[in-house]
Amino acid sequence: MANFAERLDLALTKRGFTGAQVASALTEAGIPITRAYVSQLRTGKQTNPTLQVLRALASCLQVSVGWLVGDDYLESGSVEDIQMRAATLGIAASGLSESSLVVLRGVVELARKAEGLPEEHEPAPEIPEAAAPLGDAQRRALGKRLHGLRVAAGLSVEQVDTALGRGAAAIPAVEEGRLAPAPITVERLLTVYGVTAPPIREYVLMLARGEREPAWYDAQSVPVWLAASYALEQRATVIRTYHPQFVPPLLQTDDYARAAITVAGPATLGQQTVDEALAIVLARQEAMAREGGAVLWAVVDESVLTRSIVGPHGLLRQLDALIEHAKRPNVSLHVVPMDDPAYLPRTGPFTLWRFAEPFESDVACAHGVESDELITDTTAVEAYHQAFTKLSVTTTTREETVELLNEHRERLSRSLGK
Repeated sequence: MANFAERLDLALTKRGFTGAQVASALTEAGIPITRAYVSQLRTGKQTNPTLQVLRALASCLQVSVGWLVGDDYLESGSVEDIQMRAATLGIAASGLSESSLVVLRGVVELARKAEGLPEEHEPAPEIPEAAAPLGDAQRRALGKRLHGLRVAAGLSVEQVDTALGRGAAAIPAVEEGRLAPAPITVERLLTVYGVTAPPIREYVLMLARGEREPAWYDAQSVPVWLAASYALEQRATVIRTYHPQFVPPLLQTDDYARAAITVAGPATLGQQTVDEALAIVLARQEAMAREGGAVLWAVVDESVLTRSIVGPHGLLRQLDALIEHAKRPNVSLHVVPMDDPAYLPRTGPFTLWRFAEPFESDVACAHGVESDELITDTTAVEAYHQAFTKLSVTTTTREETVELLNEHRERLSRSLGK
């Protein structure tokens, strides 16, 4: 059975950390220890680390405290204080004679049976696999996002410490990007922060697991629900979207996008916010325009083609852009006619994303006034699919769309004397 020192040595070796690096990371996280002390723990010369040091070591090395002290029955990140005290007792037994250990094990087994606990499991010597080490940019992006979620939840660092168990996660060091938390710790933080929507949790966890590099939507100015939506959009292979009031953002001109942001936003929307939102729209369009970008199926109401939120000249440019978009092989644009429409869904704008992975379920997004709702429930997603299918078969065909766009363009052009 591997003891604490052997497991610490194994974890340090497999993770590629030196004692100096671990000592520096823990010290920066507010748990001052020296390289010499880590070396003594590693060689078994010191056998009495505090609970705070144990938790910090486990977090840094991305293993559970239970594994580190030799109890694989415990799940990573689920160690409670009473279990931690038991782990400390195990460390204190280090150095006892074999006969004393036999007696101690017998006492423990009797106590476990008396309390109805399962039989003790023999610890596995292999170290659990960890996520790839996070780079500086990944740590910073993750830290900023976790900081924003904590602030949005109205929690102090002390309250989070209390919820997780003091020392389970060095919150300031994590939020400042100096320390990469284990993914299991990030999962617990998301739960504490009240983040329950699976797409939003996965958006944060993909960064925590090192599965993606930071992107433009990871900026602090982008709310987490919106960032999760953009992350899904970037991964989608097919995008289906219905917009009854505006041209879909992925098809907007710069002028139209700026006007749509201003019209749909609050009255206090500042110029900087408009510029930031416009930059996001352009980044989304650029991603879709790349080779191998998603296929876009868009349905708009015909009133969108006449609603002049950007002035007649701006609308003319938008109509020209839509005509060009409608001819692209990866864009299928359809229009709900104003006169005698065959079907109108009882909903506002919505989007459906489909992904390349065959077993990954589609996700729906209902675009709201203040925020978007990401929908993963299969029944609800299917209802949106049915609505979009009805729209697709009762609206204009691709050829009819181009004809209708040209009609509106000619009418507007004549009114401008062109």
